[in-house]
Amino acid sequence: MVGVRNGEDNVLLDSWGQRNVRAEPLTRRQIVRTEYGNPAYTELAQEAIELWKDPMFKDVFHQTGWLFGTDGSIELGRAPAFHQACANTRTHGDASGMVHLESWDAAIAKFPILGSDPRHAKDKAGFQAVYNENAGWVEPLGAMRALERECKRLGVKFTSGVGGTVVELLQDQDGKSVMGVRTRDGRNWIADKTIIAAGCYSDTLLDFKNQLQAVAYVVTHVQMTEDQYHRYKDLPVLNITDISYINTLDTEDAKRSWAPISVPRDPAYHPTDTQPDVAYTVTREFMQYILPEFVDAPVHSSRLCWDMESFDYNWLIGPHPDYPASLIIATGGSGHSFKNMVNVGKYIVQAAEGVLDDRYRNMWCWRPDRIGSSFKDEERFLRPKLELNEATGWKHS
Repeated sequence: MVGVRNGEDNVLLDSWGQRNVRAEPLTRRQIVRTEYGNPAYTELAQEAIELWKDPMFKDVFHQTGWLFGTDGSIELGRAPAFHQACANTRTHGDASGMVHLESWDAAIAKFPILGSDPRHAKDKAGFQAVYNENAGWVEPLGAMRALERECKRLGVKFTSGVGGTVVELLQDQDGKSVMGVRTRDGRNWIADKTIIAAGCYSDTLLDFKNQLQAVAYVVTHVQMTEDQYHRYKDLPVLNITDISYINTLDTEDAKRSWAPISVPRDPAYHPTDTQPDVAYTVTREFMQYILPEFVDAPVHSSRLCWDMESFDYNWLIGPHPDYPASLIIATGGSGHSFKNMVNVGKYIVQAAEGVLDDRYRNMWCWRPDRIGSSFKDEERFLRPKLELNEATGWKHS
C-alpha cells in the first residue's frame, strides 16, 4: 500500500483492479511471521503485525501462531537459516510467545494431532522447531478490500481495465524526467511523481538491469473430510520448505528493447493452469513428512502464485537513478512482502521524499552494480529453479 495523505491527488492504475483472477492463488491465506534471516525484515514484520491488529482488519488477520521447523539438513542452508531466523526474532522481534521444540516428540507434546498418523515419526531424527504465537495469517482479498475502502475514503482514485493498463512511461523532451504514463486506451496521465509498483510485471515497463526475476510459488489445496477438518482446524501455520519456478519471456515475444525479460504466465488469460508434476511430487513429500494423513488426499485446487524476486532478496524501493526526482521504484517483493502491505507505503513515501533512513536506502536502492559481489547475499536467488517451459503437467490452456 502506497502511503496516502489527505489533500494529495493520488491515482492508482491497475489493469484488473483488486478483485480479479490474478489474485485467486492468494484467496486463502498469506502467512504473517517475523522469522527472517535479515533482522531488518524481522523488525518490519513486527511493525506490520501490530498494524494488522487495527480494527480495520477485523476478521482479516488471524493470530493463530505458527510452527516453524527444520529437518536438520544443511542442504541449501536450511538448518543454519532456521537458527538465524529464530535468533533474529529473539533479538529484533517479539519472542514473548516463542517456544523452542527441540525434537519431534516435543512438537507432538505441544500439538498431539501431529502424531495421529502411524507414519508420523519417519525421518524426524534431526527435526526441531519453534512455535511462535506472535504470528498467523491474513485473508488476502479481505485485506485488499479493507485497504481499498480506506484509500477511497482518503480520496484515492482507482482506474482499471484498458484505462488502467500502463503501456509506457512518458518522458520530457530531453529525456531527463518522467512526466507520467500512457495507458492502453491512449490516455496520457501526467504526474509530479510516478511510482512503479508492478510486482512481477515490472520488467514490462522498465529495464531493471537483471536485478529482478519473476518467480512462482506453488499453492495447493487438498480436500479434507469433515472429520479431518474438526481434528486439524486448530493447528497453526506450518512451514518447513518450499520450491520456486521461473518464466523468462524473450524480447521478441515481449516487444521490449531490453532482453530477456521475466514475466509471469498471466492467470487472467490462463485460468486453468495448475502446478507442474514435479511440484506436486514435492508437495506430497512435504505432506508425507509433516502431515502424512493427507499424502493421498485429493487435490482441490492448485495454482502458481507469482512474485518478483530481487537478486539479493531485498526490496527495490527508491528513486530511479536516471529520473531521481520523478520516478520511484517499489518492487522486488521476493516472496516475503504481503504481510508488509500495511506499512511498506510509509517507506515508499519516505523514499519519494528523500527522507528514507540510510539503512533502508542503502539496502533497497537501485543496485545492478552489486550483482555478483556477494555470494552470501545472493545464495538463495542462485539456487536451482525450474523453468516452466521445461516443466510438464501445469499448462492446460
